[in-house]
Amino acid sequence: MKTTYEERGLKFAVILAKMFQACVYLEDFVSVIEHYNETHSRKLRWSNGVSRIVIIRSDYVIKFDYHPNYFWEDGRAGNCESEEEVYQIAVEDGMEHLLAKPTVRHLFNHTVSIMPKINGIGDGRKNWWEHCTREEYLWLEDNINDLHDKNLGYRNKKVCVIDYAWYAY
Repeated sequence: MKTTYEERGLKFAVILAKMFQACVYLEDFVSVIEHYNETHSRKLRWSNGVSRIVIIRSDYVIKFDYHPNYFWEDGRAGNCESEEEVYQIAVEDGMEHLLAKPTVRHLFNHTVSIMPKINGIGDGRKNWWEHCTREEYLWLEDNINDLHDKNLGYRNKKVCVIDYAWYAY
């Protein structure tokens, strides 16, 4: 029986959370990833924003919160839990199809979020607002900050936001 991306993601998230147990800042995570990649044939692919690092797998991603530096130390960039709150608002409003679904867990001193991998991230050739209805556009504008091609991709020819932790309060 085939497992879901959430089941596979959670299983790997436990392994990563143990590995990242002492990590607090981005530099800590990067150091652990670099060591892992030196000692394993299947390298970890990753990316990051101002408050989270993302491990990228074939059909899912795992986000780990970290303590941001300088300008973002006040927490307003959001985290895995604030992203989950926004997703629940989207569900209540019938707009969850516009957001990659987070599955949030607390593992070994870390808050993590497992999401489906979304394609087309960073495709600057597309205008995201052309891939949604007016109602969807207005909902995104009212509820999501930082809408740009690095924070969204496309699923079923529709815009799908992958980073929405910093929401419009």
